[in-house]
Amino acid sequence: MKNVILLGDSIRMQCQEPVGKKLADIATVSGPEENGRWSGYTLNSLRFWLPELPSPDLVQWNCGLWDMGDDYQEGRHFYPLDLYEETCHRICRILRKFTEKPDLKIVIATTTPTKHGDHEDIVLYNDILKKVAAEEDAVVNDLYSVVAPKKDEYIGEDLLHLTPPGIEAVSTQTAQIIRELL
Repeated sequence: MKNVILLGDSIRMQCQEPVGKKLADIATVSGPEENGRWSGYTLNSLRFWLPELPSPDLVQWNCGLWDMGDDYQEGRHFYPLDLYEETCHRICRILRKFTEKPDLKIVIATTTPTKHGDHEDIVLYNDILKKVAAEEDAVVNDLYSVVAPKKDEYIGEDLLHLTPPGIEAVSTQTAQIIRELL
């Protein structure tokens, strides 16, 4: 059996169990119990999470919405684009370094859309993720493209989290990509 680790925010948390069920014949899927929040939080937490999880054959991670937030009403993103890009590169490098697997398979999942306002920021941050993936020899799991065409069906009343059909769609794509890489 292969070991897969999923890291990321609450969207990852919604999908982890369904992805695990879809891959149960070939892999054990695990992840931290806590929300990965923003990229800097995930980066810092790797040193705590990874020793507690099985040695991975593949890691998928996502961070984005928290990075885009303006929680302190400063008129700026919590993690501006340049800091976000640097931190995302570091996540990939630290995953490979900490696991002592320079060829560790990494999948970076794009940020899903919301029902809040426009998605210009999400697209900008997802473009950074795609750039980082190309430069870090990682695979992109484009969850934005899965959810955006059906966001009214796939995003719930809180305007952010996935509905059961959304969880199914995201979990199916995630499991398919991981299965192909294992």
